[in-house]
Amino acid sequence: MMRVLKLPVVLVALTVTLGGMLYEGNTTMAMGETLFDDVNIGLFSIGGRATYFDTKEGDDNWFGGGQVRIHPFHFLAVEGSVDYRRTDINATKVRTFPVQGSVLLYPFGTKRLSPFILGGAGWYFTNVEGPGDFDKTQHRFGAHAGGGLQLFLTEYVSLDGTYRHIWLEKIESQDASLRGKRFEDNGHMVTFGLNVHF
Repeated sequence: MMRVLKLPVVLVALTVTLGGMLYEGNTTMAMGETLFDDVNIGLFSIGGRATYFDTKEGDDNWFGGGQVRIHPFHFLAVEGSVDYRRTDINATKVRTFPVQGSVLLYPFGTKRLSPFILGGAGWYFTNVEGPGDFDKTQHRFGAHAGGGLQLFLTEYVSLDGTYRHIWLEKIESQDASLRGKRFEDNGHMVTFGLNVHF
């Protein structure tokens, strides 16, 4: 447990340090003098992120992914993201590609430091390769909810961190209608991202 906690703490410390250095050295600020002044950002952003998965099935670990956001309003953003995770169980490899869509609500608007609430759904594409040329691909529907914090360094660059709790549909309800699907707790994920706005 101690090993798991050290890496997020180190990443948060590095993110804050990098953010401070970038903010201090930049001359074109998108914001005013305080953390709570409004930020004038563009309509789109794209970014990469480090993703920590702690699932009920398999080992917890860090992987990578990417995200695209549309910011149509001062209090709202829509995000599409794709991540990657891999679990090795003896001679079997399990690769999962979560493709998620999320709505981000900024209760205070887009300030230089902006907390947000998020929720959405995703499709989890999983490929299993094992001994004897075993190769099977499946996909499951899932829902997630959580929150995050975004720091706008300039009108073109921001850092963010998110937490998502995930519920995936049970395999036996895959072919049921949306109303008939059954979901189970599948763990959580934490992300740290660097975004470019334009």
